[in-house]
Amino acid sequence: MHLFNQDQKAFSLKAFLSVCLLASSAISSHASENTISLELNRANDTDKGCLVTFVANNSSEQALADVAYEFVLFNSDDLVEQMTAFDFGAMPSGKTVVRQFQLTALTCGSIGKILVNGSARCDTPTSDKASTVCIDALVTKSRTDITFIK
Repeated sequence: MHLFNQDQKAFSLKAFLSVCLLASSAISSHASENTISLELNRANDTDKGCLVTFVANNSSEQALADVAYEFVLFNSDDLVEQMTAFDFGAMPSGKTVVRQFQLTALTCGSIGKILVNGSARCDTPTSDKASTVCIDALVTKSRTDITFIK
C-alpha cells in the first residue's frame, strides 16, 4: 500500500481543483456561446419621449437575417401601458449590434418593466421558415432602472 506524503497530497488536490476549474470554465463558456443577448443599456428622456438603447449580441451558431421582437411596456404599478415591436434587423452570428428606439408619449420614469412577449420575426438566411432561436436562446439584461425580462 502506497501512502502519499503531505506535499504529494497538496499537489494532487491542487491539480484536481485546477482541472475542475478549467472544466467548469469551459462548460460555462460553451453555454454562453449559444445565446442571443439583449441588454437594455440606456433609457433617456427626449423631447419626443423615451429613447431606449439596446446592445444585442448573437452568440448563437445561427446567423439571423431579420429579427423583430414584440415588447410589452408596463408602468410602475405593473399595468400594461403599451405593446410594440422593435425591428433589430440583421444579427449575424458572432456580432454585436446597437439599436435605438424612440417610445413616443412615454417618459422613461413611467416605464417600470419591459417584457419580451415573443419574436415578431426571426428569419434566417438559409430558410423560408421562421426560426425559434430568437426566443429559445434569448437572454435579457438591464443596466437601467427598468426591469427587462422575457
